[in-house]
Formats: sequence, C-alpha cells, structure tokens
Amino acid sequence: MNYSEHEKMQAVSDSSRAIGEFLEWLDEQEIYLAKWSERDRRGFTELEFHLDTRAELLAKYFNINLKKIEEEKEQMMQNLRKMQKERT
Repeated sequence: MNYSEHEKMQAVSDSSRAIGEFLEWLDEQEIYLAKWSERDRRGFTELEFHLDTRAELLAKYFNINLKKIEEEKEQMMQNLRKMQKERT
C-alpha cells in the first residue's frame, strides 16, 4: 500500500517534533501567534490571534495534507480489518 502523506510526515517527524515543542513552549510563556487582519473599508487593520492548531500550522509548514492523512488512516484501518477477516 502507498501512504504518501504519511511518508512525508514521517520524513519530517524530527523537525516537526522540535517545532511543535517550541510552539508549546511559547504557549507556556503566554506568547501567542498573531497576524494583522486585512484592511477594512476605512483602511484600518487589527492584530488578531492566529487560531490554527499546532497540528494545522505544522502541516501547512511541511506541506502535509491533513485530509489525505485522515483518508490514509481510514484506508489503513480497512486493510487491517480485511487482513483480520482473512485470518479467521
């Protein structure tokens, strides 16, 4: 079976873990990610909290498709069920 997104995720796991730990540390220090909003019709911008989860941020950074990850997980589970049925 080919699980390409899982392979991509595995290839960056050490870097992803380190960045994830750093993001967690930022949270512990009460340092939060934020971004400037788009200008409104009056030309004003506001600073708004970045609401993506750590997993979403890491997936974006490493170009990993979380929807495909879930689809591959489902395929893995189906394959395991099929193998178990074949054994019985």
